[in-house]
Amino acid sequence: MTPREIDTLIQRLHDGALEDLLGLALDDLLARPVSDLVDPAFVASRITGAVRKCAADPETEGRLRAQLAALRSSTIEPGPDGRAFPRGDTLRRLVPPEISDSVEALLAEPYLPDRELVLRLMDHAAMHSLIQEVLHASLTRFARKMRSFKPDTSRLTAGLRRAAPVPPGLSRLRSIGSGVVSAVGSELESQLDQRVGDFVSQAISAVMAHIATLLTAPERADTMGDWRAHGLRVALDTDLEDFAAEGRKLDLDRAVQVTLQALETLAGRETLEQDMRAHLEATLAPLGEATLGEQLRATGLDQAWREAWLSWLARHLDPLLETTAFRAWLQNWLGTDRPT
Repeated sequence: MTPREIDTLIQRLHDGALEDLLGLALDDLLARPVSDLVDPAFVASRITGAVRKCAADPETEGRLRAQLAALRSSTIEPGPDGRAFPRGDTLRRLVPPEISDSVEALLAEPYLPDRELVLRLMDHAAMHSLIQEVLHASLTRFARKMRSFKPDTSRLTAGLRRAAPVPPGLSRLRSIGSGVVSAVGSELESQLDQRVGDFVSQAISAVMAHIATLLTAPERADTMGDWRAHGLRVALDTDLEDFAAEGRKLDLDRAVQVTLQALETLAGRETLEQDMRAHLEATLAPLGEATLGEQLRATGLDQAWREAWLSWLARHLDPLLETTAFRAWLQNWLGTDRPT
């Protein structure tokens, strides 16, 4: 083909032929069964190979550290004003209302988990310690408050002293009585913490069972649903700077080491490829022979998916048409010396 004919063909591709061709390719993909588009054995093999190669590569730690540092720098590190995000900037700005409203409605549903499941989740040393400390502090404060209500006899004693002299025998008896009261009070004070501690230790299981019962009580279903939705609203309306401040507490070195350890453990798993293949097959099995287009239509995303991919491909491939390499390929492919 002559250079002018090549120019004409490339211009036609720019003017819509390329987009038409990409549209045909996407329509073909949408018409194919999902099982034809994903080969579990192939995907599992490639992922397993990538994981093991990455785990064995001595440069992985440096790349991971650099990527995490770059991510941290671009998201949560404070700028010149000491903040990573403007004041008042929240997650709600980033989440479309259609999504946040739907998720909030779902969380607010009157769902109640199984009581035994809740109890098993709570049955941990951290939760035991937390409840024990709260109970101990509350009961100790209550006991001391109750003892502070004892009658104040100082005014009565002073009045009697002014009214008439106290006989020596009665004075000694009063002194003995005051000493007894003081000794008893001191003993009670010294035993209070131990008594409360013993009671709390014995009561902790019953308290946890009571909490689990309250959390799963049918009459609390609506209230617990409102609480879950409240949690989402709080998260959406919290300043991003508050989340950034929490993120800055993460130790970068520790995060790198934990990630590397997890990667090495995963890579060392002998059945990694078989397990991954089994998971992929189990995921694809319910789809049967349904096409990709049918799956997307079921969620109402078929047109959005097609348009998004068409736009992305056209935007990235259109500049390719002007490269010398593409022109040479086209000239070679459509040249007169090629067999017909």
